[in-house]
Amino acid sequence: MKQSIDLATTEVIAENDINADTATNQMHFTNIDASAAGVTESKGITELIDTFQNNKRKFRLNAWYSFVMGDIYASDDPNLYSRNKKNVIIMLVALSGIAGPMSSMMYMPGILAVVQDLHTTTSAVNGTISAFVVFMGISPLVWAALSDTYGRKPMYIYSGIISVVSSIIGANSSNIGMLVVFRALQSFGSNAGLTLGAGVIADMIPVESRGKAYGIFYTGPLLGPVIGPTIGGFLCQYLGWRSTFYFTAILCGVLLIFSAFFLPETLRKQRSQEKQVDDTLSSTSTTVYAKSKPSSSPSCLATLYTSFSPMFIMLYDPNVILLMLFNSVIFGSLYILNPTITQTFKQIYGYTEWQTGLCFLSLGFGFMLGSIVSGRHSDYILRKLSKRNAEGKKIVSEMRLQAAVPSFFLMPAGYLIYGWTTEKQVGVYAPLIGLFIYALGQMWAFTPTSVYLVDSKPGYSATAVGVNSCVRCIVAAITTVFSSAAVDGLGNGIMFTILAVIGILNGGFVVACYLRGTKWRRSFEQKHMPDLYVLNSLGQPDISTLVKQNEEQGLEKIHTQHSACIA
Repeated sequence: MKQSIDLATTEVIAENDINADTATNQMHFTNIDASAAGVTESKGITELIDTFQNNKRKFRLNAWYSFVMGDIYASDDPNLYSRNKKNVIIMLVALSGIAGPMSSMMYMPGILAVVQDLHTTTSAVNGTISAFVVFMGISPLVWAALSDTYGRKPMYIYSGIISVVSSIIGANSSNIGMLVVFRALQSFGSNAGLTLGAGVIADMIPVESRGKAYGIFYTGPLLGPVIGPTIGGFLCQYLGWRSTFYFTAILCGVLLIFSAFFLPETLRKQRSQEKQVDDTLSSTSTTVYAKSKPSSSPSCLATLYTSFSPMFIMLYDPNVILLMLFNSVIFGSLYILNPTITQTFKQIYGYTEWQTGLCFLSLGFGFMLGSIVSGRHSDYILRKLSKRNAEGKKIVSEMRLQAAVPSFFLMPAGYLIYGWTTEKQVGVYAPLIGLFIYALGQMWAFTPTSVYLVDSKPGYSATAVGVNSCVRCIVAAITTVFSSAAVDGLGNGIMFTILAVIGILNGGFVVACYLRGTKWRRSFEQKHMPDLYVLNSLGQPDISTLVKQNEEQGLEKIHTQHSACIA
């Protein structure tokens, strides 16, 4: 009995003391008398069994937590996932991107009902729209920065919870101030999917296939504005405006469950040496009696600084600034067009609310088709240009920007057709064709530039997309304020002719980035982000060789998460 107690004492000390020398000294207490310890053999066995059961329960809880929240330190490689698994993940993140755009458009048919129910004014209710658009731009910055540090899946979980709770409380708003606050929170949670999805695709899809993946992914967020007004119209008419919030809560709840159980964590990071040692010690511990050595974890402020500093550093990148301006002009122009579509078709063609809602389908289907086709086109451009560049030995991120050229002509053409056919009151088919052509052009602009930001910022892809989304949403919120007044004052023909000219000139930002972007980006990385400079300096093997090696899998694939750029 004395020997068993001595042995248990020795094991407890040896496994729970970090300092080896201290453990060695304490092992000399092998002559402790059993009667002095006051512990019987049966009690020692019982305590060991209890400790084992506690550790077993803790292990199960940790396993469930790791399953639901994901593990950025997992040993598997998301780039090696099967094609079917990647397609399922893309489908999931595409569905998660529906909630924000859908809740934005679904709310519109109930504006007048909100005015009457809350005894307020139309201007005050418009404040809820502005709050939604502003937080649509702010939220990507927060979720992107945190996801690049802590992983994609936890941010999906947290944003989903915020969406569900804010939608339920917003549905029970008793005054306009309460509605504005929870409408903003609803936007903050539900619009996380677009940025997080961009990060997920960057984590597991190689450069030469990202355009196709992003084209499929964007069909989800673009489906929201297509079906949102129709669903919202029926809900507001038959169940009241509050039902749109409950619908959003149910939708976000379902997406939250899908994310928790079917979406894996795709971000991968290396543990620090100190963390590995701490985990090894905790995993081998068999008792709860020994005191652990306090860990030197970073402070909250230090963690926030680490998460958000790349966001502000990227504002020094000339390429990010140019593409941010390019996308902001397009998005701002869209929010001059979008709020006036209802007014135009009701006044000129005498359409009712549900008929006007159907007119949005032309715009929506143009977005969806343009997203898929432009994504494939950008991949084709990248492969074609990379083969010309040193016989395919290197890929330069800026090559993909050439795929945005069709947007320089499609968007202005769509503006001109829509503006002048409505001005001259041509048959309704004509402005619908104009909206469709414009939508194609917009996606030919957004897809290549968004994928470029992902390609050129490995490890910071979600942050780069988040910065771009924030600025363009703020610009859109501003243009929405005076869109109706501008169209009323100038008329559709002149207003959209001005936007067409601006759209042509706007292409100069992309041209400059395409011609000089590699030099500017490399200089920025060397000065401000040396880790990216080193990462983007790694050369890639010959493309034709890698494609040949992967033909057996039926997928052209280059095993890289980033572009190898010419120094």
